[in-house]
Amino acid sequence: MATAIIPKSEIRRNENITVGYGEVPFVVKENGEKGWGLPAGGFTSNVFEARRFAEKLDIEIRKRMKDVNQLLTAA
Repeated sequence: MATAIIPKSEIRRNENITVGYGEVPFVVKENGEKGWGLPAGGFTSNVFEARRFAEKLDIEIRKRMKDVNQLLTAA
């Protein structure tokens, strides 16, 4: 029987910041620096700045979304 090398709790860990529909992904740069990827290729290691971007994304998505089903279809 196969044994997991990485514990399940480690695999399930999600450090993305989500506010409503807005989500800012957690990333690790090539130099090992950890933080969050921002729109247009930006990066921040400040959790408060990343949360502000997630809030802004949520506001913009809600402004433009007419139906929740729009989230399921890619244009």
